[in-house]
Amino acid sequence: MTIPESIKKFITWIQGFDHRLLRNEDDVKQKLIFPMFHYLCYPDKSHREYPLKTSKSGKYGKNPEIAQIYYTTDDIDEQNTDTSIIFVGTIEPQKTELNDAIEQAKFYSNHFKTLFFIVSNGYEIKVFKRLHYHREELLFEINIDALKNNDIASEFYNQLNFDLVKNIDKNTATNFIYTKYNLIEKFIRRYPDLQDVLEKSDFEPSIMREGYRLVVVKPKVAIACNLPKAFGEGNCEIEFSSIILRGLKIYLNHQDILGQLMTGLHSQPDWGCRRFFKQLDKNNFEVYLGQTTLILSELEAVDLCLCIDGVCQEYKNLIIEFENALETWNFELVKFSESRGFILFSVRQELWDLMQQFANEFDYTKGKSEWHLFHRKDISIRVSRGIRDHTFLLPKIDRDLYLLPNNQINIIYELNDVNLQSIEISKFTLWQQDIGVRGTWTARYTKQWLLEKYIPKVINYYSGKSQLSEAELLAKITNYTSDRVFIKEIEHIRDLAPYLRDIQSWLHIDVENIVASLLKPYYQAYTNLVRNTDSSIIGIDYIIGNLRKVEWKNTQEGNPSNSTDWTNLTFKHAMDCLDEQVARINNCEYEISLKADLITRTFIWIIENGKISFSQAQLNAAKQALLALWEQSRFEMRHVYPNR
Repeated sequence: MTIPESIKKFITWIQGFDHRLLRNEDDVKQKLIFPMFHYLCYPDKSHREYPLKTSKSGKYGKNPEIAQIYYTTDDIDEQNTDTSIIFVGTIEPQKTELNDAIEQAKFYSNHFKTLFFIVSNGYEIKVFKRLHYHREELLFEINIDALKNNDIASEFYNQLNFDLVKNIDKNTATNFIYTKYNLIEKFIRRYPDLQDVLEKSDFEPSIMREGYRLVVVKPKVAIACNLPKAFGEGNCEIEFSSIILRGLKIYLNHQDILGQLMTGLHSQPDWGCRRFFKQLDKNNFEVYLGQTTLILSELEAVDLCLCIDGVCQEYKNLIIEFENALETWNFELVKFSESRGFILFSVRQELWDLMQQFANEFDYTKGKSEWHLFHRKDISIRVSRGIRDHTFLLPKIDRDLYLLPNNQINIIYELNDVNLQSIEISKFTLWQQDIGVRGTWTARYTKQWLLEKYIPKVINYYSGKSQLSEAELLAKITNYTSDRVFIKEIEHIRDLAPYLRDIQSWLHIDVENIVASLLKPYYQAYTNLVRNTDSSIIGIDYIIGNLRKVEWKNTQEGNPSNSTDWTNLTFKHAMDCLDEQVARINNCEYEISLKADLITRTFIWIIENGKISFSQAQLNAAKQALLALWEQSRFEMRHVYPNR
């Protein structure tokens, strides 16, 4: 068979190439990569160089390296992720270990959405085909000496030359994997005997819990999770039993668990409540887990949901349990300079300096009085007698690690590893016994102690030495307090409004559907609560406008209510609409968050502007329904959305 002239030129070039002349990474690029792609017939202007930046995790791109991206076009304006075809990463000739470079190339290949990625140190060459839904396929793992073989060089050219690669349809390449998966799934369903054979490889369902280690196993999916200790971070690993995904392990860190998995618990995969699911058709789902995208069958998707529910519910319960035990919910959570804690209140720098000075003077090693209970370290204050640590206080610092001069200093209730050590090493069910006045102080008690005991003591002690009077020092305290009435103690209906506003804000930014079971008692209780509102309420246009949008969304979904005359703008009509929404949601599995947002806005307006007659039973039902929904919104706004 006659060898085409283009392949002959490629073979002649590679056989004359001497890798021993390469001295550095730039040589690999200039003397191997550029000529190689020239002889593979890539136009000179079809490639661009990109500096590799550090990824979000910090794992890749730590060195200021340059990568090459090849495109189907030499028009710079059209060079984008739609036209990208090959990512090339190079390393120094002296480096013989390519694994880190391969991981880096894989990461950036996914980012640029290329069809292939190549890694080389000038002698070894590894070529991978990027498969969007599954692990990449290794096409070539060769060295320069092997590539000089005519047959291997011809095969290399035939799979990577420009004319071939530029005509590969990315969508077709992606859909091929999905289509193949779908055909396999249908084939298995068609032959029950084959399905029985395959099911023998399914996992054995189980739930195992040992301390902070939780493993939840269903036939198709298994999740092993290290649960969070105190306010530390957990992680998990997901495995699948199917023949297609067997051996694949997906690692998710704390941020992935909270930001991706935590919403939509106890919902079906086709309800649209989980942000990492996308339904492709009746029997298949696209699933995003960390940096990995998969196609799962209906059975696999259901088992994945069940495993996630078991793991995330316990993960969530632990976080809530720690917040409750340390009484931190009412304080702003902050993370900075590798520290984390809660803002208790603020003082001017002059007062903080006196607080530090007092702590230094009354170090527990310097005396035995009731006030010798400090151990100062750097800029923090450690309340401790050397045996028992009560609390750690830290001033909020700027990016350069210096106190803001002549400014307000936030006093942080720090979650220090030393302080939490007793929690982490104690038995799982006994850690709370250490919390109290004689053990680990809660955030609420720490704030109370500072304001009522420590700061007055400091001011009194230095009253004759400070240039500022006692009144001036006390005036420099900014106390963050909430004027809200606790939900269970509410007796006036308007005290419900701040909590409803929290829920509305949560619903407004939530793009996923909401499990209807959360909203059914809420819709019912608040519709009953506002039922006897004076019809002269202002803003009836606003109320009707919100409810009209809800009904319009219902019509879009194919769930039209009775024909509505929107010209009859009365409060009675608004109540009829609310009653219809109560009846509708009682027959739904999930609710679009926009509808719940609009209905909540309606409740807020009526409560704040209407004259409402209500019974104690109606108010109590409203408080009970509010509590569960508000606690859900509080958790997600505090722990889920910041990690997205």
